Amino acid sequence: MKKIIIYIYLLMISVLYADFEVAPKIQKIDLDRSSTKKIHLKNPTDKLKKLKIYSERPKDQKTKDFYMGDWIIVYPKIVYLKPKSKKIIRMAARPPKGLADGEYRSHLVIEELPVQVYNNVEENKGEKSVEVEIFYKILSTIYGYKGKLEYSGIFDGFKFVTDKKKTYLVSKITNTGTTALEVYYKITYYKDMKELKSEELRAGKVMRENYLDSILELNNVSKGVDKITLGIYYRVNKDSYEEEGYEEFKLGEKTIPIEKTSIEEFLKELKEKNKKEMGKEKIEGKNKEEKSEEEKDS
Repeated sequence: MKKIIIYIYLLMISVLYADFEVAPKIQKIDLDRSSTKKIHLKNPTDKLKKLKIYSERPKDQKTKDFYMGDWIIVYPKIVYLKPKSKKIIRMAARPPKGLADGEYRSHLVIEELPVQVYNNVEENKGEKSVEVEIFYKILSTIYGYKGKLEYSGIFDGFKFVTDKKKTYLVSKITNTGTTALEVYYKITYYKDMKELKSEELRAGKVMRENYLDSILELNNVSKGVDKITLGIYYRVNKDSYEEEGYEEFKLGEKTIPIEKTSIEEFLKELKEKNKKEMGKEKIEGKNKEEKSEEEKDS
């Protein structure tokens, strides 16, 4: 009988379904001073676990300029977890000299590996058994902070899109600061200069050097509403163990007349926009290739 082992690796952003646990899920490191962080690993199963720990660049990071994985040190890098056991690994950052102020980010990957080496032994010809083993990867996000952080953004592209039953507020948020931007909109509705209802909506979180196309369902758009005032805020979570919650700061305010666009028109515009952006990316890519060839020739 021939035994065939199939290894299936599953990437888990959360520890919800994995059969080992990692805490905390998010690590924050002060890059202005040396410090070591503890990461707790737990094996609640009856099987021996072998884990490999390494850094990985987040997929939404456009460049390596703000990636900190190259100077993250983890010890040990290979961990064996006995059944029903816990273990602590340690992590530290060794940033380069002259690092600019701002937020840096990396993923710490905890990858489960096969513990046992299997040998295929053929006992009875024509008979096979297949054993499937599932292994998991868990991503833990690491944030590093250096010096003074700046919170700023560009807010534009506002549209009111309707599908007859619902109305959505569409906007583009471009992060121009040095750290992630957690944006909230405080909306007040008006009809013929008369103030009506208000509501507060989370527009989204925009990472450093990135942008977000935000689409929010509006709950208080009544008949005849002709404009809104939009207060733009960002929030920062309190890190103190004695204080919970967040601090809120205002970035600006806009008055926007309501001119509704049908969802069909919006999707058509979006399709054209994506075509233009793809064409632009192709041209930029071609220019980079040509420049690279010229540099080689010179």
